[in-house]
Amino acid sequence: MEWITLASTALGAAIGVGSTLLADRARWRRERAGQELDVRRQLYSDYTAALSRIRTALNECAQTDMAAGERSRKVREVFLSPGAYEIRHQLAIVAPPEIVEASRSAFVVLRDTRDLLVTGASINDAAYVEMEERFDAAVAELRSVMRLDLGAAKSITAR
Repeated sequence: MEWITLASTALGAAIGVGSTLLADRARWRRERAGQELDVRRQLYSDYTAALSRIRTALNECAQTDMAAGERSRKVREVFLSPGAYEIRHQLAIVAPPEIVEASRSAFVVLRDTRDLLVTGASINDAAYVEMEERFDAAVAELRSVMRLDLGAAKSITAR
């Protein structure tokens, strides 16, 4: 009869320890998922802000008359300064493939805009206007897939 008491005590302890371990594991997973979401949210906002800074800087270059050599140097300088290359590499590590592809697409449009400006295009050129429209579309797509990944509503107004 003493062995039944001992066995039931051991069984109760095992159940108690097991349920505590399972609860701790579940809490750890929730916290980790929350941290990963926070990291992606920060990277997404940093990246879109860097793209915006590049676009603004390129737009300023498109409006300014400069000598060809100076223009080329300035355009390349403003393209690199916001750090979009670096953030894009971070995104490639932590973001889902559809976001990596959309981030690349938006970046490529800006890179093409940079190259167009280096050749001497200005803000009034049709090719420059087309690049602006392509960038707007690429960023809209990028924001859309980012919002879906973060679990945000499809539209801010559709809540």
